[in-house]
Amino acid sequence: MPQNNPINAPLMWVFLFFSLAVSVATRQLIWLMVVLGLWSLLTNNREFKQVIGMREAAMLFACLALPGIVSLISATNFDRAASAVFRFSTYILASWVLLSATLDRDDPKKIMSWIGLLLVIWAADGFLQLLTGFSTMGDPLVELGEEGTIVTGSLQLGYGATLAILSPFFLEGLRRAGGMGIGILSLPVYAAVVMSGHQSSAVLAVVGLLGWAILTLRAEDETGTKRQVTGFALAAIVGMMLGGYLSVVTGQVSSMADAAPRYQSFLYQSTLWSTGWQAFTEHWFNGVGVRGFGSYLIDTQLMASESVSASWHPHLAVLEIAAETGLIGIAGYGVLLYLLMGYLRDDRRPVAIAALVALLAIFPLSSAVSLYSFFGGNLIFLTFTLLVVFNRDCPKAEQKTSASDPASNL
Repeated sequence: MPQNNPINAPLMWVFLFFSLAVSVATRQLIWLMVVLGLWSLLTNNREFKQVIGMREAAMLFACLALPGIVSLISATNFDRAASAVFRFSTYILASWVLLSATLDRDDPKKIMSWIGLLLVIWAADGFLQLLTGFSTMGDPLVELGEEGTIVTGSLQLGYGATLAILSPFFLEGLRRAGGMGIGILSLPVYAAVVMSGHQSSAVLAVVGLLGWAILTLRAEDETGTKRQVTGFALAAIVGMMLGGYLSVVTGQVSSMADAAPRYQSFLYQSTLWSTGWQAFTEHWFNGVGVRGFGSYLIDTQLMASESVSASWHPHLAVLEIAAETGLIGIAGYGVLLYLLMGYLRDDRRPVAIAALVALLAIFPLSSAVSLYSFFGGNLIFLTFTLLVVFNRDCPKAEQKTSASDPASNL
């Protein structure tokens, strides 16, 4: 394994995830990595190809990029589709930069723990915004009119989804810290997920908790471990209830029942889903084009709301794939899920946990973030690439099986 990295790999990864608080910063960093990767490809092709993990990363990104390319043929909004497809197609170039930095034996554990600490900081930022009206970066509470307000911290509308998607890293960091009582630190994180006002984020948080519990009990089926998992689960449930209670007492919403579903999109969810299905049935082969659902809504005039814009999406990941990339996209998505499930079965805990996080980033029933949006793309790029790095650099001696490369299953 290569040594003498010019940069501290764990700090690099935590900085990249921290940059999500300023989404445009993450995008600029990714574009910079794309340029560096392209330069390496053109000037030193052999060195570019010798970086281990490039093939795995390419296969993961191709599952979303290739159907997007095919969707351009009949894209409702060609400019938006071409922009998104170009981004996803260049992620492999950007991943070269991150894959060039190898991890030491304990680095995966550090990265997960530090990302967990980052979630605590973001949760505290949300509480500050709730109490003062502004986050540490000056972002105000988002007013939704009659639906109340939502906490976004410094992550804006991706706040709850980001906390939920990355929560397995947080839980694993707590587990490594030891003891059942330390699970109390999960209270603010799960409370913040509910205060974000998006029920899909709460669903992702629960799925992440269940997935982490299964992986933990699979590895250590002991009484102490079971107690720890139980303690963390109870703390997470109490945290969500706390988030709902705080939403009521601070005037965000009028009742606990309204704590999670506050986004305006929930007023039109049934219409969005039926329209998404209609878009798929009319364009079943290659869809209406990546990020073209909003334009399809406008063109068909199926919604009377004046707030409809080209940025709208079906608010259901699997339906977004179907409507915008058709059967070609569904096939690619199925292959992607198959590959991630292969990583999820890995006996090395960092690899399995990273696979769970990557799966949450593209979870079929998620409605929190559009997969092909800038924010969704940032999350997919970081989680997918980190998964490949963990799979490559985590010691193989910890494995009980030889299936270290799920991509080889194809």
